[in-house]
Amino acid sequence: MKRHPCRPALISAAIAAAIVFDAHAVRIDYTLDAGIERDDNVTLSQTDPIEQDIYRVGLGFAIEQNSSAVQARIAGRLDHRRYEAIYPDATDRTLDGRLNWMVIPDRLGLVVEDSYGVQTIDRFEPDSPDNRQQVNVLSLGPDLHFNLGEALRGRAELRFINSDAEVTEDFNSDRIVGALRAIKDLDATSALSFNLQMQDVDFDNDLFARDHRRYEAYASYNRRFRHFDMLLDGGYARLDYKDGQSRNNPLLRAELGWRPSERSRFSVNAANQFSDAATSALSAIAGAAPGIPESVLVGRSTITPSAYEQRSLNLAYEYTGVRTIYTLSGYTQKLEYVDPGASTEESRGVAAELSYRLRPSLTIRGSASRDRTEAVAPARRENNRLYSLGLEKQWSRHWSSMLEYTRYERTSAFATGEFKQNLIYLSIAYRNR
Repeated sequence: MKRHPCRPALISAAIAAAIVFDAHAVRIDYTLDAGIERDDNVTLSQTDPIEQDIYRVGLGFAIEQNSSAVQARIAGRLDHRRYEAIYPDATDRTLDGRLNWMVIPDRLGLVVEDSYGVQTIDRFEPDSPDNRQQVNVLSLGPDLHFNLGEALRGRAELRFINSDAEVTEDFNSDRIVGALRAIKDLDATSALSFNLQMQDVDFDNDLFARDHRRYEAYASYNRRFRHFDMLLDGGYARLDYKDGQSRNNPLLRAELGWRPSERSRFSVNAANQFSDAATSALSAIAGAAPGIPESVLVGRSTITPSAYEQRSLNLAYEYTGVRTIYTLSGYTQKLEYVDPGASTEESRGVAAELSYRLRPSLTIRGSASRDRTEAVAPARRENNRLYSLGLEKQWSRHWSSMLEYTRYERTSAFATGEFKQNLIYLSIAYRNR
């Protein structure tokens, strides 16, 4: 299958340039690690599993700056794997970041966002090394801030967005996004805003992807208390295609959070909206976990140019104790694609993560997850189960080691999609803080 290099992720250069203006406010964390992994099914095959050792080295980093002029956060990782056979040596990369640089205080800002990572080429096939591609979505443009009256603020936004996939070239596009917002502060804890957005999408390959415009008009209500926060969006959205087709849909989003104590939090996220793979990648930046990425995760989103109607619900509970940290979560989602030939997808899943500190320098970690995805046409179904158990030893302030066991099981309506895999990974890491 033809591959081409993704266009470079530019956010690193933009943040580096902004950091020069206020270097003392920058925090840089990084981790260097190396290890050996024993994989009993490196090709993820049901009938002919191949066992071998894989040597790994990695670099993870997180850069943050918070000042009156620059607010920036960038986190990324490189993982290099050396295989004994079957596959050539490979380096996976991921980067998520956002920069907000106030060029003129309280008036003009420059916003840069970038999402760069690994996705499967065919999400219904095993994510073996030959079923992976790098996908990059870059967004940049100005924000103009202005006053509309007492306690009423305005913001005009303009963005240029480029999406690029290493293999799935139909996904590649250039977009222009414009937005106009009016924000009224109701009191110290709540605000109401009215939003108009337009997105013009121009795909590189018009034979397989349909250029279109997306219009959105909605009101947003935001309220934050000490133990409770909420964000509600309500309005309407419309897709207009250049071939004359159009589609309308209500736009509804809700984010609710409740802290019954200082150590625990419940959260609910629900949505009914139009979206697509590029928009979803940029939206995920805000919800990315803080800190240094521990690994380069292989995403299983469908990388396609088609827009879709998304209906989703996510529930989560987090507890952070003195020695115990755990998370319980569940989700359900339906993606109804607009373009002919793109299949409707329904998925649901549950997950649990636990970390328990046995001693000040010894921590045991475990996780379990199950999910199921179904596609309508052609009919496809897959079930994934992932379990892990690890023991981490902190030798000093900077040095640590980890022994981890992972089991991955997958069943599918197609024989090529079924397999079982066991991994044992022993690593040592250096962290600068």
